[in-house]
Amino acid sequence: MGVEEDWILFLEKNPRFYELTKGDFFIQFLAELDSGARSFAELKACFPVIEEEDLGVIMDSLLKLRVVEKSAVSGEFFYTLSADGKKLLSVYRKTHAFFKA
Repeated sequence: MGVEEDWILFLEKNPRFYELTKGDFFIQFLAELDSGARSFAELKACFPVIEEEDLGVIMDSLLKLRVVEKSAVSGEFFYTLSADGKKLLSVYRKTHAFFKA
């Protein structure tokens, strides 16, 4: 099966991810978390043009979609990619590279 078919099957099995993949905006968040856990403050520093309140809404949405997980260490919250988030990002990157080539 080719990259295109893999992408279509992935979205058919996971329709909740469709909106995330319509542009690069949410993928940038997932890619940032792919390099390691980030606190809210670190994410704010990575995306300074996004208002703090909007960043909170974005992170809540990603948590509800189960592509991001939240954990507390010494009273501070950190966000990481979930297994679903890693799979989404992996399939997205393969598909994106295929169509970009």
